[in-house]
Amino acid sequence: AVADGVLPSNEGRGYIIRRLLRRAVRYGKVLGLDRPFLYSLVETVGDIMGVYYPNVVEKREFIEKVISTEEERFHETLSDGLAILEEISKQALEQGTKQIGGSDAFKLYDTYGFPFDLTEDYAAEHGLTVDREGFDAAMQEQRDRARAARQESGGMKVQGGVLSDYTVKSEFVGYNDTVTESKIVAIIVDDAMVDIAGEGQSAQVVLDVTPFYAESGGQVSDQGLLRGGSVTARVEGLFKAPHGQHVHQVTVEAGELKVGETVKAEVDHDKRRDIEKNHTATHLLHKALKEVLGTHVNQAGSLVEPQRLRFDFSHFGSITPEELADIERRVNEQIWKGTNVTIEYKSLDEAKAMGAMALFGEKYGSIVRVVQVGDYSLELCGGCHVNNTSEIGIFKLVSESGIGSGVRRIEAVTGRMAYEFLEGQLSLLKQSAELLKSNLHDVPRRIEALHGQLKELGRENESLQSKLSTIEAGQLTEQVKQVNGRELLAVRVNAGSMDGLRSIADELKGKLPNAVLVLGAAMDEKVNFVVSVPQELVKSGLHAGKLVKEIAAVCGGGGGGRPDMAQAGGKDASKLEDALKLAEQLVGSGI
Repeated sequence: AVADGVLPSNEGRGYIIRRLLRRAVRYGKVLGLDRPFLYSLVETVGDIMGVYYPNVVEKREFIEKVISTEEERFHETLSDGLAILEEISKQALEQGTKQIGGSDAFKLYDTYGFPFDLTEDYAAEHGLTVDREGFDAAMQEQRDRARAARQESGGMKVQGGVLSDYTVKSEFVGYNDTVTESKIVAIIVDDAMVDIAGEGQSAQVVLDVTPFYAESGGQVSDQGLLRGGSVTARVEGLFKAPHGQHVHQVTVEAGELKVGETVKAEVDHDKRRDIEKNHTATHLLHKALKEVLGTHVNQAGSLVEPQRLRFDFSHFGSITPEELADIERRVNEQIWKGTNVTIEYKSLDEAKAMGAMALFGEKYGSIVRVVQVGDYSLELCGGCHVNNTSEIGIFKLVSESGIGSGVRRIEAVTGRMAYEFLEGQLSLLKQSAELLKSNLHDVPRRIEALHGQLKELGRENESLQSKLSTIEAGQLTEQVKQVNGRELLAVRVNAGSMDGLRSIADELKGKLPNAVLVLGAAMDEKVNFVVSVPQELVKSGLHAGKLVKEIAAVCGGGGGGRPDMAQAGGKDASKLEDALKLAEQLVGSGI
């Protein structure tokens, strides 16, 4: 499964793989195997089963990496779960219940992946039991919530609604036509079949023939209009009914839609063209990723819409800027070659024999649609594509990031959107050049020069701050008070940052080694505090961390630290003087 691109995750088939791997790790732990071990068996499995599963041999290193990473993650999970379980067990013993609650056991299982049997084992070792009924009830509640969520989705509503028994055929002709004369064969409003949908109503409409693509395979639905006579309805999306009909989700903007009447179905041509560009570019990207990163790369998800494309794929480790540039270049080279895109219908066996890429877990019929871009890309796909790669114009990567363990995401734009993106980037560069009083080519050099100047100014500022701290510290020494036999300097000082405040405190510690220092500085509407207590007074019970926490609370803040040195912040600078007065009282009382 991993060789075919299924990665451990928290949903779908990836969750099954994760559970299987973690169960094996759990049994290994019972046998005393406390370190990752499963990954080391991949080579042996390849030797035994390689004839039947050649992918296991070809992708051995990738499979080992996936399994090893999952093992390491689960060992960390076990450590985290044990720490939480220890706390739960401690509370149960203190409360005298001698039982770990079912909800707690389920949280360990659901949130941390901590197996129930491991919770039971731990509980037994510590003289506790686990509420199995409560655990099962919590598990059932989660299943019920998941089922309810699925039923709330459009697809599940259809499965249980009037369309589940609706078998009248609807033909999709949108690969070749974007405008058709179509007859309305069904209208559904509020999950009931009706004959008419009036102005302002939202409805689901089935046509005998439609050019509108229904969302599937990562490609979004077409949008457009249904028009005829005095009626206009906006098509906002589509989905496939249980028996394969394309169901149009529409809002009637004028007139009435009536069953049996003919309308002109018009796909938004510009959006469709942008979708086609992005979908073909997705195929080119998939191939380029395999060429640059390795054959282990497999699609883990995709989104193809008019504005952009998003492609999730299996890959461990980060991708370098050089690799990204290479990937982008390869896609654009295929675009600039002006390669024809051919589409054929083949038997599934024929398509596989041709080397067509199929997505693991996808359900294919006996006859499949094969999309081929010259001799570069060959995939099974039911989506919409350009006729020639030159129609894409240009391909531009916009972002790349990791979205989970072993899964990365690329977002990109093509055609008009790529042009607008590049125009935006150029506009930003021009604005930067104007602000820097430079030409475009000199912007990097100018920024580098300014960065150097900024660092130099920073060094000069530090030097000045140090001198100012020395001067201010010298002036403050005269304000020392005697409070209950202790020297105390509790004053407001001028400091622009916490670093500056600490610098003044360091200067004062050298000049007043036996004094308690309580320094406060207002910065905008907030306030910072630094408290220093000599070691001799720490021994007598004074604690800088406790002291600063009390005085910061006066200003609506908090903080803490060591017995001899602590800092804090507050939100209300107007209470600074009140905080300093409290400091005098607290030092006097010996806090």
